[in-house]
Order: sequence, then structure tokens, then C-alpha cells
Amino acid sequence: MRTLDYPLSLKENQSFRNRLYESCASDPALAADIKAICAADIITWINLFCYTKDPRRKPDILPFICYPFQKEGIVEIQSAIRNQYDLLMEKSRDVGASWMTLYVFTHFWLFEKGSDFRIGSRKEDFVDKLNDIDTLLEKIRFTLKKLPIFLLPKGFVPDEHCAYMRIMNPENGNAIIGESANPNFGSGGRRKAVLLDEFAKWDDSVAEAAWTSTADVSPCRIVVSTPVGSANKFAQLASGTKEKIKKLTIHWTLHPDKAKGAYYLDNGVQVPIESPEKAFTMWRQGIRVRSYWYDAEAERRSESDLAQEVDIDYLQSGHPFFNLMSLSKQKIWKYIERKLPTDLIPHGYHIKVKPVEVDNKIELREGVDGWLRVYELPQKGYQYVVSADVSEGLAKGDESFAVVRDKATRNVVACANGLYPPDDFAVKLYKIAQFYNKAELAPENNNHGYSVCSDLKKMDCNLYQTKRISVDGKETIVKAGWTTDARSRPAMLDQLEEEIRKEAIELRDEVLISQAKTFVSNARNGKPEAEGAFHDDGILACAIGSAIIKEHPFKPKAILDARRAQLVAEARRPLFGFRK
Repeated sequence: MRTLDYPLSLKENQSFRNRLYESCASDPALAADIKAICAADIITWINLFCYTKDPRRKPDILPFICYPFQKEGIVEIQSAIRNQYDLLMEKSRDVGASWMTLYVFTHFWLFEKGSDFRIGSRKEDFVDKLNDIDTLLEKIRFTLKKLPIFLLPKGFVPDEHCAYMRIMNPENGNAIIGESANPNFGSGGRRKAVLLDEFAKWDDSVAEAAWTSTADVSPCRIVVSTPVGSANKFAQLASGTKEKIKKLTIHWTLHPDKAKGAYYLDNGVQVPIESPEKAFTMWRQGIRVRSYWYDAEAERRSESDLAQEVDIDYLQSGHPFFNLMSLSKQKIWKYIERKLPTDLIPHGYHIKVKPVEVDNKIELREGVDGWLRVYELPQKGYQYVVSADVSEGLAKGDESFAVVRDKATRNVVACANGLYPPDDFAVKLYKIAQFYNKAELAPENNNHGYSVCSDLKKMDCNLYQTKRISVDGKETIVKAGWTTDARSRPAMLDQLEEEIRKEAIELRDEVLISQAKTFVSNARNGKPEAEGAFHDDGILACAIGSAIIKEHPFKPKAILDARRAQLVAEARRPLFGFRK
């Protein structure tokens, strides 16, 4: 393939472009050669003939000259279209990702027959708005207007072929069609590729439906976005948990200007990072990388805004309810199978058991199929609370969730969750509470919880009672179980948030920690809840426990009395010569 040498510095590149344009205008043979080179090499075409426009800068129109990371990204996008595979691009704001993607689409539109595209965003005004360079199709119009005539299609008339939401190539018949977000996005035709821009901001149901519908439109779907939380379709695709998709990450650390002066902190000391590539590698390893540019952005943005627009941080960008720094310190305790039932559970591990009732006592049957995850076995004299969120127990619905906590340490000592019918869950709660020293038992009494509480009232258990205090200070029992309402819900969640933030609780349970990371303050209604399709039953159960511990805290005297009784019992053993 023929190549063309050209400078990459801004001033010299612009001068080279001017001379090349003049030469091609007077030399048709040279123009034909340059066109052939551009058709074969997209990077040369961009570096010599494409411009970008940024109203924030003066001058606002500048040659687009690819940085190394942009060159690699452009080649990857081109490969996805040519080889027909889906590609997800997660990006920081203002790294040229939109321009890069649209340049690739425009290059195919110019030089390869059979390149029809559909491009869309969440609103029509983001897809196309005449004279608004922030819209997708206007960027393509701008690019075409800056091209010399010899690179444009034969017969191309901008006013005729660059209509609203439609750009046509009269020479080869290619078309780029714009469309706003809708459940049937792209239906009614086949396309070389589909662009779904800022996909994380699409309405959840629309994004899910559009992703399904576009599978029949093209084997190549280019999905581009900054993150907005961890529950939307874009985040699910990026995680690769449900569907595998090739991923391209364009992080600010790759941008030479933004990464200038990059560093990380080691015990408060700034340690320089020698290159953008090294900074990017360290960021991928989970190291908090900063720079002079980043520090300035951190000054003017909120924490969630910085996470969304700069850091590619899915969790923090979703307005998390719990402190993520504190959550990162929560350790998941691993599963272990004990060799003997009398063996201790090592610190940092848990076992799985099935509690069974034998001769009015609760015994454990250990095995991988156990439904109760035990992190600490009950100790004599210790006080526990079993709090629970109750579901209907239907497939595809929320799960019922029980959390056992030590009142003294506030730590989680056991968990159970599953699709249990209310009557079955009531029996399970009874067994758990009995095993943990007849623990205080506080299931939610709303909806299906009412049935659970009704069953538990017939059993010999320490069932929590919701009370109301009158103006004169008298307590009145309202009903059995914990009542979650507009007053108690914020209070119990705030209590759990404080415990996590101040590191006063060890969650230990993988499901519980996972739910905590996707529990957010809903930006639309301000309500703390699970993000998107994630569950929050474990968080609510644990928060009920926080409220119960605050209301009925650990009583040291009970432990002291138990310890005193234990010492007396030991003293009465024959070894010490005591007799009854």
C-alpha cells in the first residue's frame, strides 16, 4: 500500500495540508493518487483532510491529528465494521470518541459501496440539529464540507444530499440515517453497522428493546457511552456478565495533554508516572491516577460527575447511597467445607448449613447445598438479631432475605436468601433465631411479611413488636414484626449507611456486599433503592437489623452473667474438689 509522509505537529500539519490542497487542485493525477491513498488508509485521510470544531477554543476549527490511542481506536472500530462484530466503547468525556467513530462511518460511506449506516442517540436533538456541531449528523456534514472536491462523491450537492436525519452518497448509493431512541430502533432494513451513542443514558426499557431489535439489523453494533451507574444495559454489556462483547476503553490517561504530569499518591507523597501508557495501565490495575488536568476537573465537578464524565467509574457514577471507599474495605468471606463438625470456622471463611429441629433442638447439617451461610457460630450468652425482608417467593421476583447480626459488634454472622414461599420462610426464620440463642426476630410485616409474622406468632420465638408511643409516653403494640414506612425506612437506611461509612460493621456476605454497591439514591425521585434491575432485599433486611440494634442494643450484663455462670460451672468440676 502506498503511503504518504506528513508532519504531525499542528502548525506544520496545517501548512502541509494547504500545500497539498493547492497541488491537487492543479494536478488531477496527483489528486487521484491521494484519493486512492486515502481510500486505503483511513488514518492518512483523517490526519490530512479531517477537522474538528470546538466552540470552547480559539481558533475553534482545528485539524484532527490522531494521538496514538485514537489511531488504535479508529482501527478497532474499522475492524468491527469490516469483520462484522459488536463493539462497546466506554470512554471518558472529551477524548474525541464521537469524532473518531463518525470519521470511520464517513470513510466507509465515501469509499466502500454497500456501506449503509444507522446512527442514533437518546433524543432526536442529539442525533441531528442543523448548525449544532454537538449533534451526530452535523459532525458528519461539517467533515464533508471541509473535504476538497476531489474527495467528495461525484454529483454530490450538500444542500440536496445532506438532508435532515439523512446523508446520501449519489455516486455509490450509501446512506447514513439518523434515528432517535425507540424500542424498534433500526427496524425495517439491513445496515452495515449501527451506532448507539450515549447508550447508558437511554431509558432502560427502550435500551433493552433496541439492543434486541438491532440484532436483526446488523451484526455490527457500535455502542458508545460514558457510564451512568451499573444497572443500565450499557453497564451490563460492559461487565460481560450476560453477553460477551468486545470492549474498547478510551480513558483520559491515554490523552497526552490530560495525562501530562500524571502521578499517584503513596502515603501522601506524589509519585510521577512516566507516560500515558503507564498511567493507563496503572488505572486498569485499580490505582487512583491523577494529573494537573485531573486535579482541576476534580475541583469543579461533583464526585459522581467526576466518576461519570472522567473516571469511567460505573458504581460511583450511579449516585451510590453507601460510601464506596468504605465498601471497598469490606471483605467477602470465602466458602469452606469443614472436615469435622467440631472444627472451628476459620476467620475469613463461612460454611453452608441446613438447620434442622431434632428433639426440640436446632442442629446443623453442613453441605454445599445448605441454605444458611454461617460466618460465626452462636456463642453462649451472646445476643443476636435476625432481621428479614420478605418476598412472595415467585420465580423472577425479589428474594426473601434474612440477616443475622451480633448486637455487640454489629457484624453479620449469618445470611440466607432465596425464593421461599412465606410459610416456608417463616419456618426458616424460626430455626435461625432459635439456633442463635433465641435471637430477637424482626421480619418486615408489610405485604407478604404479614403472613410470615402471623405464622411466627404461633411459634415459641422472640418476635419483635412494632410499637407506637403516645403523647403521654405510653407504649402501644401495633402489630408483630418490623413496619417499614415513610418514617422508618429512611431512618434505618441512614443508620446502616453510618455503620458502613464509619466501618462499624463487617458485612462479610458476597450477596450483601454486591447489593450495597448497586444501592443508589435515585436521581429521579431521590429515593434510596436498588439501581435498575438489581435487588436490594439484603440491604433492607440488614438495615432493619441496624434499627433493631439501635432500639434494643447489646446489654453487657447478660454476657457477664453468662461468663460468671460458666466460671462457677468450671469450678464445680471434680478437678477442683467441689461437691454438690
